[in-house]
Amino acid sequence: MLPKIDLVLINAERQSVNWQYGQIYTAAYSVDDMRQTIQGLIQESKAEWVLFWDAGLGEINETLTAGLAQTNIDAWHAGLRLGTSGLPNALNYINPAWIYNKDATPDVSSSSFRLSLKASIIRLSVLKEVLPVIYPQYTSVDMMGLCLGYAIIRKGGMMRYHHALVKQEAVKITLSERDEWIFIKQFFPAKWHWWVVLNKKGLLNNIRHKNSVNNVAYIHLKPDLHSSAIKHAAIPKIVSVLAPTLDRYSYLKNELDQLSVQTIMPLEVLVTDQTDDARRRTIDANEYTAINLRWFPQSEKGQCNAWNKLIEEAKGEYLLFLGDDADNITTDFIEKLLGTAQYYNADMVASNVVELGLPPKPVNPFYYMSDTFPITLIKREVVVKAGCMDMFFNRNIRADYDLALRCHQLGAFMVFDSSALIDHHRAPVGGLRTYKARAITNRTSKNSVTKFAEPTSSELFLLKKYFGATEFTNYVRIKYFDQLMINGGLFKKLVRLLVFICKLPAIQKRYKANLAAAINELQSRH
Repeated sequence: MLPKIDLVLINAERQSVNWQYGQIYTAAYSVDDMRQTIQGLIQESKAEWVLFWDAGLGEINETLTAGLAQTNIDAWHAGLRLGTSGLPNALNYINPAWIYNKDATPDVSSSSFRLSLKASIIRLSVLKEVLPVIYPQYTSVDMMGLCLGYAIIRKGGMMRYHHALVKQEAVKITLSERDEWIFIKQFFPAKWHWWVVLNKKGLLNNIRHKNSVNNVAYIHLKPDLHSSAIKHAAIPKIVSVLAPTLDRYSYLKNELDQLSVQTIMPLEVLVTDQTDDARRRTIDANEYTAINLRWFPQSEKGQCNAWNKLIEEAKGEYLLFLGDDADNITTDFIEKLLGTAQYYNADMVASNVVELGLPPKPVNPFYYMSDTFPITLIKREVVVKAGCMDMFFNRNIRADYDLALRCHQLGAFMVFDSSALIDHHRAPVGGLRTYKARAITNRTSKNSVTKFAEPTSSELFLLKKYFGATEFTNYVRIKYFDQLMINGGLFKKLVRLLVFICKLPAIQKRYKANLAAAINELQSRH
């Protein structure tokens, strides 16, 4: 049975197309005409999908298009081939190191919100949900497409760029300053407006553009398209659970008990034990026969050293990056993650980690595209292709995010399953605390007038490795500025500011040392 796809043919002029999947609409590539065409289509269409296609791109690959319409993805597009890469520039100031602000190359199918309406296929129900955010004052359809894509991803839509949707590549699109500012006003609260004004070159020009779009309303978007309460059926697959440990035997044994009663049992649970020889214990594998416990003592410490050993030894098609201090693992935890992965054909499914000891946060019960790497189920072949854990992060933070970025660059599809709840102990010993890499976290700094979470060498390395100068500068500025935004009243904030000023020389010295370490590491790789 053919999928039902209506076609919006752009700039068709006298060109005719035989289209067997649904109705054909024509539109000029202008904001007014595209808006009117989409509004009319939404009111009368009986199709499931809408294909937007610029006639100048040549023939439509109908086989590919029909195949994409059979997936559980909400939008496919060719934006990165058509010049949307890196846009809008506003994100470089507001969310500079966001994983989806870093594009894969155009020859790789990947997750991207940078949609172009010249070549995209969008689920009609999703298009209806996000159409109201396409602000009529945009001056270009290019910006409309980017706005549409950003709205879809923020509402929890599943989006992918497909490298074969079009053949030719276009030059990078140039957006007007006005369109950039409409985007900023639509999607970000007022504090970010002033941040861009003050940090983007041209202060007076920024103020003028900001004031020119004062009538644009802020739209707060959150995932609400795909309920994660819907549990997708899982076909059992071979799963290897990875659980490095260091001085956390009580936590680990609790995990092993809970892994022993899964509805889909793991093939194996692999443990690297980096506890000092004098304190190292032996856990009896005979107590956990259901899970095939495999134990690897390690004298050389470091998180990447531990993870990479387990990745090398694992036999499963999927790896569950669990660690040694998870708790309240539901009996269907692995089954839930596998079902989500199979339904969306995802390479990685991130779970919803609840930090014990912190104030509870409300659960937004919807699936959406993941931009983090918490306790995660991921295909082993993807991790291996990405190069496993980077040893520069061996005793420092952001190893997981670095791996996620490399997987993303390879085209991995990453989904967040908010209903796959799991608790995480903030253990006082072991882990990165062994190397004082988490001596001061953002959480602890928010409640102290003397402690500051400064950018580490590994964070600076990651930024230099993946992002440009604008993104690097703004990430560092945001990191330091955020240190002044602590919990408490005005007096506490003023004391915090004075302490920061007094410590500034030492802070600057540490920053220069961390930056030098990051640059030296990058230079050693070239």
